Amino acid sequence: MWRATAAAIAFAAAAISGVLAGLMANDKSLGLWTATGTLIIIGAVLQGIVTIAEPKRRVAASGRGSVAVGGNSSAAIQTQAQRDAQHKSEPDGDITASGSGSVAIGGDSSGTITTNVNTSGES
Repeated sequence: MWRATAAAIAFAAAAISGVLAGLMANDKSLGLWTATGTLIIIGAVLQGIVTIAEPKRRVAASGRGSVAVGGNSSAAIQTQAQRDAQHKSEPDGDITASGSGSVAIGGDSSGTITTNVNTSGES
């Protein structure tokens, strides 16, 4: 919740500094310059805090041929596996790929993703 509050304050600071910058076109007083500079610094510090405090995501993959990527993926992902009928465990992570040939990506994917799970030989 605090990240949303910090982002809202940074947004308000940016909006107010934009108004002050418009006022500075007509009046170049030291007070307007000081207020604008202070708001810009406050907004930058808040954005930095929100970015640095972003929680680290846990990435987990379980199962034959499973792939989990914590961020963005631009390369092709190809996985081949024999289906694991006995696989019962659930991986512990924020981004999880569970099961034979499963793929989980915690960001954007611009590459091709191909999965081939061989199910032959099962009863």
